[in-house]
Amino acid sequence: MNCFDTTFVIDYLSGDRATVEYLEEHSDEEFHVPAVVLHEGIEGTVKGSGSADIHEFVARLGWAKIAPFGRTTAVEAGRLQKELAEHGAQMKPVDAMVAGTASELGATLVTRDSDMKTDGLCEVLDVRGY
Repeated sequence: MNCFDTTFVIDYLSGDRATVEYLEEHSDEEFHVPAVVLHEGIEGTVKGSGSADIHEFVARLGWAKIAPFGRTTAVEAGRLQKELAEHGAQMKPVDAMVAGTASELGATLVTRDSDMKTDGLCEVLDVRGY
């Protein structure tokens, strides 16, 4: 099972070949995009073009299930932040929300974001590049 962060989604929507290859190579696995990533993508699209079609944006991610962010995900995100802080590492709130979603799902977090590839996070969550 795979959980994609904002960098993956942006790269995919920009036509980055590595993202397409990743999806093809893992086509027998489940794909999830956290709701917070969906929101970040919509926000970036709207700010970038000023006239973005939100429904079109969402439709372009039809290959993935949108993973909700609720109470248990918030608790998991907080747990990850606490665990990392105990080891001297920091995690931005939005990154914690994405990582918490992946952790709650039991999924691999797929990213190119160097903030997500910290030693501390990689010790508690399966993080993979593309």
